[in-house]
Amino acid sequence: MITYHGLGYWGLLTVPAALALLRLLPTGSRAHKLLARLILGALALATAIVALSY
Repeated sequence: MITYHGLGYWGLLTVPAALALLRLLPTGSRAHKLLARLILGALALATAIVALSY
């Protein structure tokens, strides 16, 4: 079961690292586009979990 504590813990560890990696990758590269989509998807999933819990 995903809890708010779990979302915060994994978000705190992974999102800043992913954003730092996103800054290091070349802008037009396939890896940059994939990582940007993954970050956006992860944030959308976390938002959906929080929104649907109410």
